[in-house]
Amino acid sequence: MLVDNGCADFSAEELADRAPGAAYVRSATNLGFAGGSNLGMRAALARGAEWVWFLNNDATPEPDALGELVDAAERAPHPALLGAKIVQQARPERLDSIALDIDLASGRVRLLGHDEVDRGQYDDVREPLAVTGCALLMRRDACEMLGGFEESFFAYFEDADLCLRARAHGLSVAAVPRARVHHDRAPAARGRQSASSLYYSCRNHLVLVSMHAPQATWVSRLRSAAVVARYAAFALRGDPRAAAARLAAVRRGARDYAAGVMGEAGMSES
Repeated sequence: MLVDNGCADFSAEELADRAPGAAYVRSATNLGFAGGSNLGMRAALARGAEWVWFLNNDATPEPDALGELVDAAERAPHPALLGAKIVQQARPERLDSIALDIDLASGRVRLLGHDEVDRGQYDDVREPLAVTGCALLMRRDACEMLGGFEESFFAYFEDADLCLRARAHGLSVAAVPRARVHHDRAPAARGRQSASSLYYSCRNHLVLVSMHAPQATWVSRLRSAAVVARYAAFALRGDPRAAAARLAAVRRGARDYAAGVMGEAGMSES
């Protein structure tokens, strides 16, 4: 299943040449990662799929990755959502992540193992709170129960939200270290994230923790302030000429979280 999420670079005919036999689904506009993924999911379910494998367009699975995920799904506790070990495309000896490490009480969310040399130190991680959407396998009943990713997120943290909602419904989430997927992620260290990604990350991060771990008002405000401060510190790294735009994006993300503004429209300056 190929999902063309508002891309104007290819025609259906060109894609058919590149991936003969694949189903092709197109949106005329960019629906974001969440909406584009759901578009493909619904098309796959309509064709009778028992499993849906969400795979980023910059991710390359090793030949046995999908088989390892399915094998893990067929063993107790029969997880409904499964994530692969994600390694860096350019340096496959280094991890991109094995799972999402989430501390809802403090608001901290990070990619577990990110940029560490893979020595098998996380191969015993089996049931994390969440796995990333980069290469996420989901059972049909979970797709139908949860409705896929929450599209109001547009991009970033929709995978964490999906896994936390799954757990709230009694579904199991698993990491499968034997399933390896190479990810050609652009480095995000030292403030090289774009203003757009900082906006969505900050806004959606705040939404995630408030939604899944409500706290007393004053505690929630302290937690939100800590989250925003971490993004502001990150925005100040790297090229100082772009720091003002990155800081403004963080401020917009915090402002729109407080105003309840979601979706792609949140990037407007108004």
